[in-house]
Amino acid sequence: MNKWWWLLLIVSCWMAVGVAMFGPRQGQNSSMPPLPDRVGRIVSLAPNITEILFDIGLGDEIVGVTLDSDYPPAAAEKPKVGTFWQPDIEAVVAARPEMVITLGFEQQKNLAERLRRIGYNSLTVNIDKVSELFEAVGRIGAATGRQRQANELISRIRIKLQQLASLVGAEDKVRVLWVVQREPLRVAGRDTFINEMIELAGGENAIGPTVHKYPPIGSEQVIACNAEVIIESAMAREDIENQRDMALRYWSKFKYLPAVANHRVYVIDGDTVSRLGPRLYKGIETIARYLRPYLFEN
Repeated sequence: MNKWWWLLLIVSCWMAVGVAMFGPRQGQNSSMPPLPDRVGRIVSLAPNITEILFDIGLGDEIVGVTLDSDYPPAAAEKPKVGTFWQPDIEAVVAARPEMVITLGFEQQKNLAERLRRIGYNSLTVNIDKVSELFEAVGRIGAATGRQRQANELISRIRIKLQQLASLVGAEDKVRVLWVVQREPLRVAGRDTFINEMIELAGGENAIGPTVHKYPPIGSEQVIACNAEVIIESAMAREDIENQRDMALRYWSKFKYLPAVANHRVYVIDGDTVSRLGPRLYKGIETIARYLRPYLFEN
């Protein structure tokens, strides 16, 4: 049993006591009133939070999302309350929410504190790693009266990940260079959820330990990493073919790198691999198909 099976087992055990640890009042000041049993009007300030809400049956209760919340398709029709990085507090208040759900990075955390000070219920969750996704789903479910649906969503994701782990097995890991920016060149390091997805897909990050999560690297490091597969996430899904052509031209100068020599440079839809949410399995399976396509031929 590899370490990811153990991770999934641990998360399963955590869910058994999750409500006690992460009840509806988490993320609130102690002076705030208790959250209602069910929430009727919700503002979501991140695309992955929006996806979680839809998946646990709260799509109709969403009254505001950020501009980049476009999945499921119904999310794109919701009123907009600013961007992921710059939420508009006036638009949030105008939506008359019973709850605002934010992520824990500085801009959104500050907004959540301001909303609490003026009397709005606000829940802040962190979703930077796979284990935190399960934790966030549990907390959102508990805070919105949808604990059963949240548990079911977590169970579905876990089962799919277990099935994929059985499929990819413990074969030799494929060395993957994950590119987040080409000019200047910047890649995903090991302290990222992208690294977790690479490992769950049967790969190994070609970049060793780094100071930064997404470090810049030079030509020498590219050559030394000996990547067997290079993956870039597309910035816009409608322009993937053009981005793929540009990527092939860029990487052609590293002709002795195994990934280039064996024509294993890929540009994939960034939507499913850059949002740590309910489509986690789809993103990991997409990566696995590029690493070991023969496993998926049937």
